[in-house]
Amino acid sequence: MLILEELSDAQAEAVAHLAALVAAADGVPPLNEEATLLLREHRPGTRHMLLGGEDQLVGYAQSDARYTSAQLFVHPDQRCKGLGSRLLEELAAQTPTPALWAFGDLPAARALAQRHGWGAVRELLVLERPLDSGNPGEAATRQEDFRLTGFDPPTDAEAFLALNAAAFAGHPEQGQFSLEDLQQRMAEPWFDPAGLILAWDADGLAGFHWTKRHSAELGEVYVIATAPRVRGRGLGSVLLAAGLEHLARLGCRRVLLYVDSANTSAVEMYLHGGFGLAKSDVCYAPTQPPHLPQGAPS
Repeated sequence: MLILEELSDAQAEAVAHLAALVAAADGVPPLNEEATLLLREHRPGTRHMLLGGEDQLVGYAQSDARYTSAQLFVHPDQRCKGLGSRLLEELAAQTPTPALWAFGDLPAARALAQRHGWGAVRELLVLERPLDSGNPGEAATRQEDFRLTGFDPPTDAEAFLALNAAAFAGHPEQGQFSLEDLQQRMAEPWFDPAGLILAWDADGLAGFHWTKRHSAELGEVYVIATAPRVRGRGLGSVLLAAGLEHLARLGCRRVLLYVDSANTSAVEMYLHGGFGLAKSDVCYAPTQPPHLPQGAPS
């Protein structure tokens, strides 16, 4: 097993190719957005674990000290040979508090976690709804209290980051979103400043809805946040409706979002807004000693 802090271009390409094979076989991408970006971006505390060479890569894992979580996958034709267990054991050895995301919570991932005494500690719901340009969402109430604009990076970045930090204080991922992260997203082909909708009131920036367009027909509620001082004024629903309308105008016919199952108020808002459960991503962590003999296949 090769363990690196940074991948070469060839290694990054090999991992991306393997991830595409796994996504085609499983119907779920094995890496999230952050991990995909880290294939080509160096960040201290990131570890890349590769099984096999660049021309015959059979397994990969990535741990991120910033979020204290990891992701792994194995070539579809090389499963049930213990490769997943090798990667999981290395992750556990490398990380004081290991945690592993299983996107789609597929049976094989659940079985691997169970064999090693890992249990579910967090669930991320993936919600979806159709988007009709004639009826993208419920009419936004109390919109007169807020002025909606697009995002102007030179003038709005500081206020945006401050509100994001306040809204997601304590959130394991979004709460650490930095200027570097923002600049990284702004460099992506999908970024559209008009799709980052800001809501202002007399006291300044009150909230935002960052939309993302994956394809001509698929959009995403990427992030919705409101300042703590405006909670209870219905701004979340205003921003949701505004973002759906924006995506509908672009021609999107379907929209998805990710929300932590523990965020019950947000889940309720989205369900009320016509979203339904498509799948869930589950984070696993050690909960008990492993109970299988060493070398048991995964």
